[in-house]
Amino acid sequence: MPLLPPDVAASLSTISEHVFPVLLFVGLASRLSALTLFGMTMVIQLFVVPGGWPEHILWLSLLTLIVARGPGSISLDHLIWHGRLPAPALTHREA
Repeated sequence: MPLLPPDVAASLSTISEHVFPVLLFVGLASRLSALTLFGMTMVIQLFVVPGGWPEHILWLSLLTLIVARGPGSISLDHLIWHGRLPAPALTHREA
């Protein structure tokens, strides 16, 4: 990375690669995590592995979907913002 010293860039990327996917998996700060991973993927594409564009396009499209639409109903973000658990997909109706 041309803007940061190599040791700082390595530390930041290591922390980012371990923290943000976990946050994304549990659904906490999902949009922020996806946006950060989007930026990291762009840095990798532009400066580290320019030939890895087929894989990076897949990652970027999935991360863009999460940034645009949000984490979904099975996430901690949904529970925090709406204050309730998601309703089950199939409900039993009483007659």
